[in-house]
Amino acid sequence: MADLFTVVNNKLDETFNLQDTRNYGLAILFSEAGFSYCILDFKRNKYLGVQHMIRHDANPQHTMPGAKLPFDDFLKNIMNAMPWLKNPFKSVKIGYEGRKCTLIPAQLFDATARDSYLKLSFPKIEEEQTFSDHLMPLDSHQVFAIPVSVLNAMRGHYPNIKIVHFSSILIESIWINYKNRINANKAFVHVREKLFDLMIFDGRQMSYFNTFPFQNAEDVAYYLIFVLEQLNLNPEHIPLVLLGNVEKGSGLCELLAKYVRHVEFGRRNEAFKYSYILNQMQPQSYYPLLNFYSCGL
Repeated sequence: MADLFTVVNNKLDETFNLQDTRNYGLAILFSEAGFSYCILDFKRNKYLGVQHMIRHDANPQHTMPGAKLPFDDFLKNIMNAMPWLKNPFKSVKIGYEGRKCTLIPAQLFDATARDSYLKLSFPKIEEEQTFSDHLMPLDSHQVFAIPVSVLNAMRGHYPNIKIVHFSSILIESIWINYKNRINANKAFVHVREKLFDLMIFDGRQMSYFNTFPFQNAEDVAYYLIFVLEQLNLNPEHIPLVLLGNVEKGSGLCELLAKYVRHVEFGRRNEAFKYSYILNQMQPQSYYPLLNFYSCGL
């Protein structure tokens, strides 16, 4: 079978040992368009690498217009190319990156009403199953849905693994890593492919979270300034932390610096060690993936 994916990042330390996976942790983030994972060596408390693949039909140059590969084929193709992903690991964590999610405060949450929460904001366009994550530090529940076809494909390879939502990992890891450094309002922008997540913490809790689509840097700046104005927050005073797919000196970074006085980049979690090969990536990249094991999810 021809490869149904493109590798966009491939960083694995030469000490990664296929015979030693029982001492490793495997963290996976997946969506209908992509699949990424990292390896944590528990004996050394050290991340050994990151790999990231995207489906060919997520990249127009690799497919005919209108073509759509079944997610199950995409996933099988990855497992065939990287059979060690089915090795016995000491721990496996899986997160799903989907748009359909909503945060519910714990005092209002009812597990039997998960479908209803999502119906308030999203149409149901295919058969899906709903889940929820309890974000204990914030005492909130992230309710989300996964298409049944995608869920069945993943569980065909990892049948007994709990799947949590990508945003739960992002929110909880930011809280864990920054809670002792947030004395007042602080904004976080996490950049993905054509999407970005905006979070605002007020020193005690997260006061705002949303995900926006964007086509260019101007879109990101517009949504950020709009939200800050709606919350009566002055961009001259509130610090901004950039995470994810954004680099120093990029057009996006330079544009945001024109509107927000204090801009910084996220740092890696100092509770872990990192292979030298990961120094070839920006510290703010793959932030949720490399912080999955710091969360209680």
